[in-house]
Amino acid sequence: MASCPNCGRKLKLTDLSQYCPGCGVNMRFVNFEENFIREAKYAELSQAGVRCRFRRFKGAFIGSKLTIARLACSVLPALTLLIPAGSYALNMPFIDKKVDLGVFGLMTLFTEGDLGYILGMTGSDYVGAGFTALRSALFAYLGAAFFAVAVLLASLLCFISIKKMQKVIAGISVAGALVCAAAMVFIGIFAKKTEGAAIVSGSFGFGLIVTIIVFAAVAAVNLILDKKGVTVAYDEGMVERAELFRELKAGKIRIDDLPQPVIETSATRELEKKIAGDAGGKEAEDDG
Repeated sequence: MASCPNCGRKLKLTDLSQYCPGCGVNMRFVNFEENFIREAKYAELSQAGVRCRFRRFKGAFIGSKLTIARLACSVLPALTLLIPAGSYALNMPFIDKKVDLGVFGLMTLFTEGDLGYILGMTGSDYVGAGFTALRSALFAYLGAAFFAVAVLLASLLCFISIKKMQKVIAGISVAGALVCAAAMVFIGIFAKKTEGAAIVSGSFGFGLIVTIIVFAAVAAVNLILDKKGVTVAYDEGMVERAELFRELKAGKIRIDDLPQPVIETSATRELEKKIAGDAGGKEAEDDG
């Protein structure tokens, strides 16, 4: 059951008027000014956190030429994996195929059952060493694909931590380059071990060389960005308001204990001057 905000009298269901039947006050306008100021202070603080997050998001992606370059480079490692890093050919009864060691080749491994055959042939006395190297190359290539996707995802989520994500992306890129180098070594071993073999042969491609260069470029851009820092342009008082709002939600401060405006800026001072000027002009008209 509601009560009068002025005298505390309990209201009945039949008390439909906006005036209290006990004290006669207009209950809609009791403490109107205090509530209005309280809402104004809350509105001033509540949007600051959202604005800060938007500014960090904007600064992380298009805050400078380097952040734009990072975003553009983040797609390249995955794209370069479309370039074949080599190939393997099988020449046996009922099987005669040549498969590129690339993204589409990896899909063939699973869709046509080549992976099971390769794993089974690692125990062969004749070409087992070659197939073992091919197996290692394929797993290393899968690792390179994983790190390429990780670079893209980390770059898209770079706004989460403006200070740390540059180092994270650079570290992922270095790991991706190392895995690519390992895959190149295993592909070379496979090609050498199967040289002259009748049923299987391999060749070396340049795709992973391009991928290593791109990974290095991504790492370089992020390290430079880490050294120079990501520029985030905040409006005057925005960060302070966001911090106060966090403390308000945590219960560390009370909205009634804060001044109005909560944070004084050049914009609020200009508004106060304008209000004071309008009020002075109105008083002059009344005196006249």
